[in-house]
Amino acid sequence: MKQTLSAFVIALAVCSTCLASDSSQVQKIITAYHHALGDVSKLRNLRSWSLEGKLVSSDGSWKRTYRAWFEGNKARWELVLQPGIVATTWSDGTRGWTIQPWTQSLVPQPLDAPQLRQVSWFAQLWHNDLIAPSPRTRLEYLGTEELDGSDCFKLRAYRDDGSVATYYTDPDSGLLVKVEIESELAGNRVRWEATLGNYAPVDGVMMPMELATSSGMILVERYRLDILLDQTLFAPPQENAR
Repeated sequence: MKQTLSAFVIALAVCSTCLASDSSQVQKIITAYHHALGDVSKLRNLRSWSLEGKLVSSDGSWKRTYRAWFEGNKARWELVLQPGIVATTWSDGTRGWTIQPWTQSLVPQPLDAPQLRQVSWFAQLWHNDLIAPSPRTRLEYLGTEELDGSDCFKLRAYRDDGSVATYYTDPDSGLLVKVEIESELAGNRVRWEATLGNYAPVDGVMMPMELATSSGMILVERYRLDILLDQTLFAPPQENAR
């Protein structure tokens, strides 16, 4: 009985040491990330942001003008296919729509729930769990994983809404290089990821000038932070005249 109790006490002590070590490593990685970003308060208090640049297809066969605007969960992005023909996706934070000219229709189509979730995750890229964590979010250190030849630190965030986000930071620069987010919605897994690189200073904070999502690689030419946005960017489409 004494031996069993002693083994339990030892195991509990080892477990407590591991948890303390894990928490220390998490904080160390976050501190390095904040230091690398610069004025992290600009992102923590960010109300709106936009970007302009070029979207390059995943196979590199074409490059088109791309622009996007974000405010809270509201988002809009436009891909200029050719002068006067623009593919658009937007959300007012609750509902969303898309216009895809390659379908031979310019009538806005509603986004489904998984698409809306992905739009929201993109909009909240700078309110992530390493910059503005919720007190109800649990962060876990998962060791390292190789990305493009570097053994990146890997942190996982378990959120109170049931979604799980995984962050990869570069051990040398301290900056975020990849984020993956997953959630279950109506029994299906919804997933979104972004790869970030080629950072440059923007208004006192480091921002990625290369931002890759499932749509392709965005080569950012300009960011604007905390700007006043025209709310018609996110407004529902007008009902079609009958």
